[in-house]
Amino acid sequence: MLICIAGKIVNFLPTGLARRLVNLITKGEKFFSIDQIYEPFTKRVCTRLILELPGYGCTWYKSSGGCTMCGFGRKIEEVNTKWNLSADDLVGVYKIAAALSKTSRPEWLYIYNGGSFLNPEEIPYETQKAIYGAIRKSPTIYGLFIESRPEYIQEEALVLLKKTLGDRSLEVGIGLEAVSDKVREIYIHKGFSLKSYERAVKLLKSYKMRVLTYVFLKPPNLSEREAIEEAIKTTIYAFERGSDEVSLSCAFVQEGTLLAKLYSESRYRPPWLWSIIEVVSRTIHLGPLRIGSFEDTPPPIAIPHNCGKCDNEVMRAIKRYNLTHDLDVFKNLDCECKKEWKNISSN
Repeated sequence: MLICIAGKIVNFLPTGLARRLVNLITKGEKFFSIDQIYEPFTKRVCTRLILELPGYGCTWYKSSGGCTMCGFGRKIEEVNTKWNLSADDLVGVYKIAAALSKTSRPEWLYIYNGGSFLNPEEIPYETQKAIYGAIRKSPTIYGLFIESRPEYIQEEALVLLKKTLGDRSLEVGIGLEAVSDKVREIYIHKGFSLKSYERAVKLLKSYKMRVLTYVFLKPPNLSEREAIEEAIKTTIYAFERGSDEVSLSCAFVQEGTLLAKLYSESRYRPPWLWSIIEVVSRTIHLGPLRIGSFEDTPPPIAIPHNCGKCDNEVMRAIKRYNLTHDLDVFKNLDCECKKEWKNISSN
């Protein structure tokens, strides 16, 4: 299998870079994967190609230390140092992933670059344009998902997208996280205002592009109940302002973050799984709502959980929910720890 992968990599990249990529892959470095995702607008499960593109690092992380819960900025910098990719090389990484996933016939491409894809300091314009053009030629991919901070969602970038992607669908993820200024600015350290978010959403909608808003469940310094209510308020706000979809980002703890420090001092606990279900149950009527994965890079040292006895069963239900958006998957879940959670989350 590795020989086959190496052969295809050599076909797309210069020998030196190809050798580095093969070496990284043998050490377990991952840059793409394939999975199934529920498409709420066509109401069916489709196959997506997830590309973890090692761009030039999150500008917000470099300039300010980034968001308090995010370990991606540091990881991307480490990967970029190892890979040392040019703008053309980044296109080659996409072409490798597309070639190796060809038999899976992915319908959506999700690009995660640990920052803002639309920021040319992170992903050069020539790379953006080349990837858009390659997607347009794909026989199976009809949709592209990228992420961006609102300040990089500008008319020039959207004109390029529209022109180069043609009739392909586009969805842009924006990490709003919290509607309360204090939570968003101080506890999470997002560095942008609601006005900036609203402007970006309005501009995307004017170009008939879909918007996914990330809502964060359990920022630091909030009780379980406060975190639940903040997530619900933020979800309501996002849909009211025009977001087509919401992804509930449930806090997990990564090394090198404020959450990791608080967790090591026993001053922070990731959210209960019961809390996730409550947020979803109280907001699913507003629009399409997915639950974010608890697995990422770098690997979390703590993830959302209950008592341990019921965790696997509830996790399986969450996975079923993400493939159906059907609340009935949570209907018969129960455990003794639910009483403890109710006591904790009532305060």
